Amino acid sequence: MPTYRVSICKGPDCRRNGAERVAAAAQDVVKELDLRARCTLGRGGCYGLCHLGPNVVIREDRPRPPDPFRQEDFQLMGWEDEVHYGQMTPEGIRIVLTEHVGRDCPVESLKGPRED
Repeated sequence: MPTYRVSICKGPDCRRNGAERVAAAAQDVVKELDLRARCTLGRGGCYGLCHLGPNVVIREDRPRPPDPFRQEDFQLMGWEDEVHYGQMTPEGIRIVLTEHVGRDCPVESLKGPRED
């Protein structure tokens, strides 16, 4: 059973567009659905996709070399297990956590557009 790291952008544009409400809703959903064993919530830095914010990035929690600067908290890495959700809302994060984290099924309709 995979576990996930859920990162919610805390950059200024994402915060202005509701990232704090998304983060609070995520905490509530994780407790309500008892997903603590399935995911870790974190606050990422700016992913450079400000026009799509609030941004949420979910990656499988895999063993990776320790890095104090955690590049993945500030940019999309292009990893196979990485999913970017843009224009996230409290309602959207509920769906994402229920489906992606709870059922291992990424939510195609809420994914952000691919920007290489």
